[in-house]
Amino acid sequence: MKKIIFFFLLLIIISCSKTNEQSEQIEPVEQIIETRNWSEYIDFRVGNIPLMIISVHGGGLEPEWIQTRTCNQATVVRDSYTRDVALEIESQLKINGYSPFIVLNDLHRKKLDLNRSLNNANCGDQTTIPYWELFHKQVDDFRTEIQNQFGSGLVIDIHGQSHEEQRIELGYLLSSSELRMSNSTINSSDFVNQSSVKSLLNNNSNNLELTDLLSGESSMGNLLNIKGYASVPSKEDIAPKEGELYFSGGFNTATYGSRESGSVDAIQIELNMIGVRNTDDNRKLFSKEFADVLISYLRMHYKSDL
Repeated sequence: MKKIIFFFLLLIIISCSKTNEQSEQIEPVEQIIETRNWSEYIDFRVGNIPLMIISVHGGGLEPEWIQTRTCNQATVVRDSYTRDVALEIESQLKINGYSPFIVLNDLHRKKLDLNRSLNNANCGDQTTIPYWELFHKQVDDFRTEIQNQFGSGLVIDIHGQSHEEQRIELGYLLSSSELRMSNSTINSSDFVNQSSVKSLLNNNSNNLELTDLLSGESSMGNLLNIKGYASVPSKEDIAPKEGELYFSGGFNTATYGSRESGSVDAIQIELNMIGVRNTDDNRKLFSKEFADVLISYLRMHYKSDL
C-alpha cells in the first residue's frame, strides 16, 4: 500500500514539474505587452524648425512574435526606401543647420500599419497596441511642441506609390475628382475646411486661397516641378485625369493636419520610384532638392526668418 501511495505522489510531482516547465516556456501575450521594449522599433528626434517628418511604411523589422496581418483589405507591401529618404532629408537639412522633428517607424507593414486607426491597424493582434500608442503619442507630442514653440508648422508624411504615372502625389485630403472641380468650388469654405492645410488658409497675410496652395506659384507641387520633379497637384498638373490613380492622404494626414483642430498642417508625400527612389544616387539627389523645397516652403508660409 505504501508503495502505491509513493508511486502516485511521484507521478504528481513529475506532472507539476512538467507544467511549471511549460509555463516558463510560454510567455503570455499580456507579459509580452507589459515587458516589451518598443523603443527599438521607433526613431524620434526633437527639431529646431516648425517641420515634422514622419515615415510609417518603410520599416523592415519582422519579429516572429507579432502576427502577420492577414485581415481583409490589409495592405502589407513595404514602401521601399521611404525611411531611407526621410533620413537623407533630415541629413541634408542638418547640413544647413536645420533639424526637423523626426518620427520614423522601423516595424514592417506586415506587422502593423501606422497610417490606420488602431482598430484597423493590427488585424486584431493585441500585442502591438502599446507600440501603436507609443508612435502616435510621439507624433502628437511633437505636433503640440511645434504649435507651442512656433505658433504653426507642417507635418510631412512620406510614402511611396507604384502607380503608372511617374510623379510625386501630394495629398491634402481632396480626392482627384475634387481637384478637377472649378476654382470657385475648390476655394469654397467646404473644401477649405475639408483640407489638411485649413489653418494656413485661415491664418495667412497674403490672402491665399486653397488653389494657391494646391497649384499656385507658392505650392509644394510647383516648387518640386521647378526642381525637376513632376508632381500633382501642381501648376503644371492641376489634377489627376479621370481613371488615373492618386493618393489624397490617409489617417496621419487627417489626424495631424489642421482639418480637425490646431495650427499645424499636413501634406502626404507619395514618392514615385523612377528618378526618385530607384537608386541610391537618385534618393540622395531628391533628398537634397526636397530639403531646399521644404525650407523655401516654410519661409513662404510659416516662418519667414528661417
